[in-house]
Amino acid sequence: MQNKPQRSDEPIFWLLFGGGGMAAAMALPAILIVLIAAGLSSPDLTSGLLNFEQARAIMGSWIANLILFTVLGGVFFHALHRLYHSLHDFGIHTTKLHHYVFYGAACALTFGAMFLQLAAYFKAWLRPCRCRNL
Repeated sequence: MQNKPQRSDEPIFWLLFGGGGMAAAMALPAILIVLIAAGLSSPDLTSGLLNFEQARAIMGSWIANLILFTVLGGVFFHALHRLYHSLHDFGIHTTKLHHYVFYGAACALTFGAMFLQLAAYFKAWLRPCRCRNL
C-alpha cells in the first residue's frame, strides 16, 4: 500500500509572494510617483493637482480602494514571506509557530489596512465632495 503524499499550503504563499513582489515593483512606485508629484505641485492642501477634496473623492471610489487594498495586501504578504524565509539565513530554524506569526501578521496588516480604507471610504461617501474641478 502506497502512502499518499501530503499536500502543502506553501504554493498559496508563494503565489501571494510573487503577486506582492509584482505590486511592490510595478504598481506601488507608480502610485507613489503620482501622489508625490501631485503633492509637490501645491503649496498647501487647497490647491494644486490633488487637493484635499479631490483626495477624499478618490478614497470614496470603490475601485480605487480595491486597487489600493490589493497592492497593500500583496506588499505585506511579500515582505513578511521574505522575512520568514530569511530566518534561515540568520540560522534560525523555522517552526509552525513562525509560520503562524509571520503569515498571521501579514493577514493582520492587510485587514488593518482594509479597516482604515473602509473607514475612509464611508467617511468620504457619507459626506459628499464639493469639488469645483474634478
